[in-house]
Amino acid sequence: MEKYEQKSYEMSKCLIKGKDGKYKLNKRGEILAMERARIVAGASQKLETLREYIAPYAQDNNILVYCGATNVIDEKADYSSTDEEDVRQIEAVTRILGNEVGMEVAKFTSEENMETRATIKEQFQKGDRLQAIVAIKCLDEGVNIPGIRTAFILASTTNPKEYIQRRGRVLRKAENKPFAEIYDFVTLPRELDSVSGLTTEQAQRDLSLVKNELARIKEFGRLSMNSMEANDLIWDIQEAYHIIDDESVEKAGQ
Repeated sequence: MEKYEQKSYEMSKCLIKGKDGKYKLNKRGEILAMERARIVAGASQKLETLREYIAPYAQDNNILVYCGATNVIDEKADYSSTDEEDVRQIEAVTRILGNEVGMEVAKFTSEENMETRATIKEQFQKGDRLQAIVAIKCLDEGVNIPGIRTAFILASTTNPKEYIQRRGRVLRKAENKPFAEIYDFVTLPRELDSVSGLTTEQAQRDLSLVKNELARIKEFGRLSMNSMEANDLIWDIQEAYHIIDDESVEKAGQ
């Protein structure tokens, strides 16, 4: 995440003091913030993690991989036939599932017409041939696919309304679906064991992303069947960055 750190450093030079006395980003800083957000959304480590976690589902069906509208660099891909290493995340994911894992997969985006999308949904619900769909924005646009049993969410968002809505669409009730599995991909600026070597200034630049990711982990873990795993990760992150959990402080004071 060197690019993320560089953008954070550049943003720190773009702060101006508003009329209310609070600091905010100037126009260049706002552009840098959007560029930094795209770096988080397209973090190439997500592809490697996807390879690892989707492998056990190679023979399963009713799987959704939800991508961000972003570019990534897939270090394991063969780009000998193209001049560009940047590929849309959805293209990289489709290649991984179809070519590497050997799954029957279809893209579900605005590029497909309504008839094609309806056919994909029907085949997905039946689960007889199509194993997985790789999609962009479908969980944000009200598309109803209740048959989803396993979801890998690569698209990053810091908006609570968005990620709660995405979770709700995956958890829609369906026949023979007692629960759903959600793999929500967390992006951190660096490995946690390297945080102790940071300067105070470097750690401060990480905190915006870290706290946003923590909030989402807490929300997803709060209602999950394996909440202890989420709590362990929350504790590790808070310990590494010396973040005090407000909820823990409140409980301690009671």
